[in-house]
Amino acid sequence: MLRLKGVLTVAIALLGCESSDPDAHGPGGAGGGSSAPLCDANLGIVDVSGPACTAEPDDYTPRDNGSATDTWPACVSDANAYVPFDPNISSIARAAALDEIAALLGFGGDYAPTPQDFLDARVAYTRAEGIESRVVRREDEHYPAAPLACRDLTPAEQQSYPERCVGPVKIAPLVNAAFEAGIQGDDPVGNAARVEAALLWFFYVSVYKEATTGATTPVDVDSMWAYYTGGEPRSGGVGLSRYVRARSLEAHDRIWDGLLAVRCWRDLDNPTGVATDLAQRDRARAQLDRALLRGLAVIVRQRSDRLACPAGWESVKILGGVLDRDATLRDPTNAAVLRAELAKPAAGDVDAAAVVAALDAVFPCP
Repeated sequence: MLRLKGVLTVAIALLGCESSDPDAHGPGGAGGGSSAPLCDANLGIVDVSGPACTAEPDDYTPRDNGSATDTWPACVSDANAYVPFDPNISSIARAAALDEIAALLGFGGDYAPTPQDFLDARVAYTRAEGIESRVVRREDEHYPAAPLACRDLTPAEQQSYPERCVGPVKIAPLVNAAFEAGIQGDDPVGNAARVEAALLWFFYVSVYKEATTGATTPVDVDSMWAYYTGGEPRSGGVGLSRYVRARSLEAHDRIWDGLLAVRCWRDLDNPTGVATDLAQRDRARAQLDRALLRGLAVIVRQRSDRLACPAGWESVKILGGVLDRDATLRDPTNAAVLRAELAKPAAGDVDAAAVVAALDAVFPCP
């Protein structure tokens, strides 16, 4: 059985497969104390892109003749590649750490991580300026702002804004509890899955957050790109992009188009100072978010077919809940179906076909 312990470059190489989420520990691994059956929640990954979706009239389309046929002025993104503001992008290391943690905990695979695996993964999570340093202050810009930045509120005050202060109120407690339980040897498969889903949630929220705050801080746009791509080109992907690209190349490409739309806006809108054309920012940000939501939806969709695996059920419960806000805005009827299925007490009670049908109805195209 192959074991990877903290060797980042090897972990990323093994996890970078474009067609699947490989199990870095190999099949049949032993470890931990869970009595849950081991099964691979990543089996059955196929590209579900389907027929090509039509871009919205105001979308930025850099793959279509270098943006020549869309409504956007010429900009730095027209070459269909991301051009950083600053070559030093710290968020690249955070995306790499996600894959390092995935290798240690065997995300989604048929491996029960040991207490030592959880200890090593927590080290990767808590590195200085690493993932944890941003989780504890992360705000979800989809929701109205609190009176102060969440990082400036007391923990009791943050509780009054649970959706906005999503990092400290929701994501951090979920990750911390899963690490603590895993270190104690409790339900290692389920707790690894909780870490996985919580971190994917964080990376999704982070892409949207950095696209928003890029209006005042141009280098935040670099962080937006890095949180999705891990610094890789369109043809590759680390972290969140690895998950999406394996399941829908179309969603991955449309996310990339959205990332380049945000970069294009910032190139056109006072790129060395504070932006003023927030309407253009919001066009780009909306294009990006539609594609990101489809990316999350295809992850939940694939894991819905693997509900018998603890990692499948945990992914569907947590990430399905993340989709609820936008699903309710788009299609209240199918959003109610998703909520009803996710509220069921056990995976065996869930109608997986109903979940997939609702997801496809609400999030059909990126």
